[in-house]
Order: sequence, then structure tokens, then C-alpha cells
Amino acid sequence: MGTEQEKQDEPRKRYQHDGFCKHNLRDLSKARKFLKWMFNPEITDLLDLDRLELSSECFLDEDIKKLYADVLYRIPVKNSDESIVVFVLIELKTESDKWTVFQQAKYVVRIWDQEHRKAEKGANFGQFLLPMVIPIIFHHDEKRFTASTELIDQVRVLKGLEPYTLNMKSLLLDVKALDEREFPEDLELQALFMMLQAVFRKDIAERLMKIYKKIYPNRHEPGYQRFWQDCLHYAVYSATHFTMQDCKAVITEIRNTGDMNMSTTDFVSVADQFIAEGIVIGKVEGKAEGKAEGKAEGKAELVLRILSKRFKTVSQSIQDRLLTLTDIEELNKLADFALDCESLDEFENILRK
Repeated sequence: MGTEQEKQDEPRKRYQHDGFCKHNLRDLSKARKFLKWMFNPEITDLLDLDRLELSSECFLDEDIKKLYADVLYRIPVKNSDESIVVFVLIELKTESDKWTVFQQAKYVVRIWDQEHRKAEKGANFGQFLLPMVIPIIFHHDEKRFTASTELIDQVRVLKGLEPYTLNMKSLLLDVKALDEREFPEDLELQALFMMLQAVFRKDIAERLMKIYKKIYPNRHEPGYQRFWQDCLHYAVYSATHFTMQDCKAVITEIRNTGDMNMSTTDFVSVADQFIAEGIVIGKVEGKAEGKAEGKAEGKAELVLRILSKRFKTVSQSIQDRLLTLTDIEELNKLADFALDCESLDEFENILRK
């Protein structure tokens, strides 16, 4: 059982970009359909996707776990011994990080080391071979992924010594680069990719309702109801341009359908609360909504509310300092830090810088 604070932070983590992607990719039904779409038939014909399972992540260092939200699948090879498997490693990225493939290479070595250790205890260790690991970069951002997908590009290679250099190439799925005509045929995956693109769009409310209409025929199925609710929460927590007006417009349109299964009372409650707290802040026709001072004050009060819930009593010096800040971006960073800091002293040290 997690602490009370962990329970409070869970929705925020789940509906951040990597959390939302990871939540969907860890759904085994979606995972099977995703890999069938991602790989060519020559690959899928070799893999027993019906027996796909999520692999343990115990090989990851604790420090790495905090920084990366990977998904690892373990897939048996068809018509082979149970021990013959292929791993598929998905690295979720929200930036074009040049060291992504290097990080994946470290993961691959950890997987091999873990499998080697297990095989050492078996009777057939003499015939053991390291399993294949297929690395995938799942990039989800406003901009396209421009870094190299080959490890050798991070190595200073001397001419003539290329054959002696370790190399690895990752498959790249860049959500930003996808055209809707390239989306999977499966309805669930179509809706997922539509949402992943919509979260960065200025017409987010219109895009949300487009998703709603696409899944409407399946509205009574629990899986689609949960997915729709997740989309709405994701928009509230993470959409770049999701304004108060957008939020209210979506709520109104949902309510007007009269379909209580899809209207998600829980979302309406969360959205109303976020509107009241000023978390959903945007612009209307190019003009800032409300006064900048009011926005900053609302953000500062949000930071204080987070600190109060975590540490009970907040010193007057911290309160006074926060209420003098007017930079929204700085206050956003402080809100994030307020969720993660170990103590009020640590928070105050950052606040003074």
C-alpha cells in the first residue's frame, strides 16, 4: 500500500505524457495489436504474440527507474522451446535526446546479464545463447525526433576499425510524424494515436470530440469508457493548449449528449476543480485570460496547498516569497518540485536561488 501522498500524486503521474503512454502500452491487448502494427509480417510470424507478457523490470537501477518509463515485453518464439524468447524494449521519450540509443544499449546489456545469470543455474547452459532484444523509441512530443537511432553515431570511430565497434539500431516510432492515414486500423489504437497528437494541438477541444464520436458506437463497453475518461483527464493534466474555455466546452458537449456512460461525472468534477484552482489556464483569441497577477497568485496558492498537504505547516517566509513571484513558468517548476522535494528546507533552498 502506498502512502497518502503517493495516492494523491498518482493521477498526476498517470496523466503526464510518459505515464499516459506507459499505461496504454502495458495493456496486453493493446500491446499485441500495437506490435502487429509496428512490425512487418516476417517478424510477427515468428513471435507468439498470444503469449506476450510484461517482463519484470528488476534489472533496472533504482536511479534509472526514476528517470525512464520503459516498457519491456517478453515474447516466446513460435514452435520452439519455452526458453527461446525475444524481448521488445520500448523507451518512451518526450524529447529528441541524442543519448537515447546509448541508454537502450545499457538496458540490453542488463537484460542479457539477467538472462545469462538465470541460464547459469540450468542444465543446458552449454547451449545457451543470449536472447534478441528489439529496441523501440516511442517518441511523443510537439517536435519531431531528430537524434540518431544508431549507437555507432555516439562512438568516435576510427577509419578501418568499424567492424570492431559495437553497434545497435533502434526502431523509431515518432507520433508527431504520423499521418492519420498511417494510424492502425484497430479502433482502440486509432483513438490512442489521435489523443497523443491532440494533446499538443490548439484545437484540442475539437480533437477530443472527434475522438468521442469515433468511439461513440462502442460507448457502452467498459474499456472504451475508461479510455475516454483517461483522455479527458490527460487533456486536463497535460494538454499544451487546453484552456478553461476548452474545458467548459467539452463538459457542455458531453452533458448535452445525455449519455451518462460517456459523460464521466468524475471528469466533470475534476475539471471543475481544476478550473476553480486555475490549473487549466489558457488564452482566448490571443489575449490572456484574466490578469497575470491573478494567474501568478493562483499558481502560488497551488504550490502552498501542495506543501501544506505534504508538510502540514509552511513557514511565513516561504509563503511571502511565493506570493511575490509573477513568473508563471517559474511557479510551474516550483509546483513540480513541491511534489518531489524531501523537506521544506530543501524547497526553501531552491526558492531562494
